[in-house]
Amino acid sequence: MRGRLATAGWASANPRIADFLLALLVVLLLFPTSVWPTPAADDRALDVIGWLLMLIPSAALLFRRAHPQIALAIGTVLGFAYWVSDYPNGGASIAIVVLLYSAARYTTDRRRATVSLVVFTIVLLMVFTAGYFWDDENEVTLGLIIVNLIVFQLSWLAGDVIQHREARVSTLEDQVRKAEVEQARRTAEAVAAERSRIARELHDIVAHSMSVVIVQAEGAKRLVGKDDDAVLEALGAIESTGRTNLNDIRGVVGLLRDDDAELAPAAELSAIAGLVDHCAAAGLPVTLSVIGEPRGLPAMIELSGYRIVQESLTNAMKHAGPRAKAAITLDYGSDELRISVTDTGRGAAASREHAGYGLIGMRERVEAFGGELHAGPRTGGGFVVEANLPVSAP
Repeated sequence: MRGRLATAGWASANPRIADFLLALLVVLLLFPTSVWPTPAADDRALDVIGWLLMLIPSAALLFRRAHPQIALAIGTVLGFAYWVSDYPNGGASIAIVVLLYSAARYTTDRRRATVSLVVFTIVLLMVFTAGYFWDDENEVTLGLIIVNLIVFQLSWLAGDVIQHREARVSTLEDQVRKAEVEQARRTAEAVAAERSRIARELHDIVAHSMSVVIVQAEGAKRLVGKDDDAVLEALGAIESTGRTNLNDIRGVVGLLRDDDAELAPAAELSAIAGLVDHCAAAGLPVTLSVIGEPRGLPAMIELSGYRIVQESLTNAMKHAGPRAKAAITLDYGSDELRISVTDTGRGAAASREHAGYGLIGMRERVEAFGGELHAGPRTGGGFVVEANLPVSAP
């Protein structure tokens, strides 16, 4: 079995050499079949024309893969010409058997392959019928006709079966390739989406923490030599914020370096109280109001809500100006979480400064859940961010 598979594999890898060797073998078989069985007394003696009628169909084997229909047509015409010319024995029968097999196997248009078989069979029956009724030596017998029909039909059937099997294998391989390409595409999209998510997380972490650090540093600089205790308190807040920020960044960067890295617990809405304290320490008074009964929400809703509040407060610290205040409202509805973050800062004047990656990230988070986001100057002054995040009913 392994030997046959190895031979078939070699023939597929070297088709021209394989076909040349096959044609050579068929030519060598012509010599014994031309003298055995013993020719009938009235058979025409083999001459140059007879040998050409036998050799040319064998030569047609050289292009049986590239042009199977043409090769079969040449073999059929010359082979039948050999038979009706009353030359001895089978002539190009072996070559025709191989050409029939090749036409069935290598013709991609199955209708053409079937038509070629039908035409060949009709012509074969016409030639044998003529020989059966008009050959005085009775060389063409009913048994000979049946045997030839069976051999030729089986050769075509063998090629057809192999062609169908190879087509099925090719289809399966094509499906596997398409599936692999689709899987690779989906994986690439998933990786890109995950990296985009991580980039948003990194932006939110750095933007908020650095805003707190900058505000604290500016305050400490103004108080140097005036209120050392306040300066030390500001420096302590900077140190605490920096350490927290560094740990968060290490966690996010670790996700980029290691596919198997374990995720740290995601930020939750309950952690917003910590944001309020941070902002208060940085000089931005913030009030937090909760409407409805707080409840556990899906992790991504909790994270997105936290990041929206964080980014809104970061923008307020950066753009609202001195003596501004902020207010957070979390409204736990039956089917959505409503978030509102307002400040009493510069409003319309600051709205242009708000336009950046932070608002884009917030909008992407909200739209991912089919929610709505509004951000802009509010009536009476200041800036407002309102987000509605649909959630399942508890």
